[in-house]
Amino acid sequence: ILACSNSQDIAEVSPIAYDTDSVDNPSVPLADEEQLVNDTVQKITPIAYLPLNDTEYPYAGIPRIVIETEKHRQILDRETEIPAKLQVWGENAPESEILDLTIRGRGNSTWNAPKKPYTITFETKQAFLGMNKAKKWVLLANYFDRTLIRNAVAFEIARKTQLEWTPSGKFVEIYLNRKFLGNYYVCEKIQIKENRLNISKNAYLLEFDSHYDEEYKFKSSIRELPINIKNPEIPSEDQQKYIQDYIDTVEKILYANNDSLLIEDYLDLQSFADYLIVYELTQNNEPVHPKSAFMYKDEGKLKAGPVWDFDWGTFNKNKKGMCNQKALWIQKMLLNENFKNILKNNWNQYKKDFSQIPNFIDSLATYIKISNNRNINLWPIETNAKSIIDKDKSFDESIFMMRKVFSNRISELDSIFNNP
Repeated sequence: ILACSNSQDIAEVSPIAYDTDSVDNPSVPLADEEQLVNDTVQKITPIAYLPLNDTEYPYAGIPRIVIETEKHRQILDRETEIPAKLQVWGENAPESEILDLTIRGRGNSTWNAPKKPYTITFETKQAFLGMNKAKKWVLLANYFDRTLIRNAVAFEIARKTQLEWTPSGKFVEIYLNRKFLGNYYVCEKIQIKENRLNISKNAYLLEFDSHYDEEYKFKSSIRELPINIKNPEIPSEDQQKYIQDYIDTVEKILYANNDSLLIEDYLDLQSFADYLIVYELTQNNEPVHPKSAFMYKDEGKLKAGPVWDFDWGTFNKNKKGMCNQKALWIQKMLLNENFKNILKNNWNQYKKDFSQIPNFIDSLATYIKISNNRNINLWPIETNAKSIIDKDKSFDESIFMMRKVFSNRISELDSIFNNP
């Protein structure tokens, strides 16, 4: 492995490894030495690499991401974009060129955890780890998730519905400034982009979130739901007024019993049904707060999604019944017979595909088991939160519990959705 164990041996310029099939040949006449040198140089392929010392944490069967910030600057906040370089490593050698990017912290409650999540932005679009090309990517720490796979499993569930787009991700191990950080989930960022949520660039992307911290934001007129405008990035006054009026109209229809308007004219009931199915099946009640609840609107109706944030409190054996009945506008929507029928029909359509999820859980568990074991030793879950029911369990015990909770949840929701 091209590795450097002593940081004092590293020059400021990235190390270069050379691969050549040329050898010194003492039988070559002195007069031909210049030609021999020229021929040899042409056969040398320089491979620049960032140093990786994996003596303590050898290859665990998943990609390694090596990141070095400019002058090894620390990442202290979620605002400062720090220049950095990144390289993907396989088992024995780099598997990518050295890529230029910036890195900063991210998250709300997760940023306050010992293991930090990050956002990275490449200088040019990258098909990072084989995923669709983009500049921005999220490095999810999954600190509160004993299994590390809750987000990945939830996204797989969402992909079995008809939701328009769901983020993809890959598990990796990260070395930042020559320090091993453990297991991360490299994930697509929720954005309106060609290779992500592929709708008009001027469409609306809204985040319903009690972390009411965007520059452009408003609260709904009746429920006072906190809504951050994520797109357009800099909405005009007319755009702000339009989307706020639209949301207020939705609430007036639902809560003011305005019989002259139908909610089907404003909400895409298909997407809201699928969204609810994913959050109920995973037992994610973040939309109740609300937190990380996304909706978007292009030229047509308001749609629910994409789904996000499943690392905390999901797949919990102590949760029973509907988790999101009081979330957003769900309680009122469940009074709509058309919505209830769509919910029932979609559930019965997807149920067979959902039965494949336990095998998906097992395959992920096998894939990251070595990495998970070293990650929990590095980052023990230090919280008394009752929602993390498996924090003191072994990895195998946590996976077994997750599979069992999921199977029981299928049966419970089958009864709920088919017998409203």
